[in-house]
Amino acid sequence: MDVDTRQQQRIFEFDQDPGASRLSPDGTQLAYSPFVGGAVNISLMDLASRITKQITFDKEFLGFPAWSPDGKFLSAELHRGADTNIVILPSSGGAVTQLTFDHGNNWPQGWSSDGDKILFAKQQEDGIWNVWSVSRSTKEEKQFTHYTKPNSYVRYPSMSPRGNQVVYEYSEANGNIWMLEFK
Repeated sequence: MDVDTRQQQRIFEFDQDPGASRLSPDGTQLAYSPFVGGAVNISLMDLASRITKQITFDKEFLGFPAWSPDGKFLSAELHRGADTNIVILPSSGGAVTQLTFDHGNNWPQGWSSDGDKILFAKQQEDGIWNVWSVSRSTKEEKQFTHYTKPNSYVRYPSMSPRGNQVVYEYSEANGNIWMLEFK
């Protein structure tokens, strides 16, 4: 959508769900993760030419990309069995580096303004979700929140441009018990 004129324009018609798509910091490319040939991988689309290029070739699931602030790297989810971990790779394609090695789920979303830390929602084996970061340079993980309820979760952590605030979604699921007459 052109913000000034409020005109919308279809840029591409996908044959299937493109997965989580993310616009590059300079607004020239779209990173997305379609399901093709039995696997999920990351593709890039040049928005000017509409040319797409697959940049990962995982046999299972490597998707849900998030751009670094300078646009040089992508963080993504690597699924193996019941575990989801965080990887990074050059945004032009190339070698994938795994940053987390946990049992559970690690869902990357945002980056620190200096481009070193990836913010993610982490569900550990006990089912508890919290907001964490992992350093691209040292692989050191840091926990930001300390929730303890198994019926809650966090998602979509993002850091402010100044690097002094983190915003995220927090939700609690509550169950209800009902009774009906059986006739």
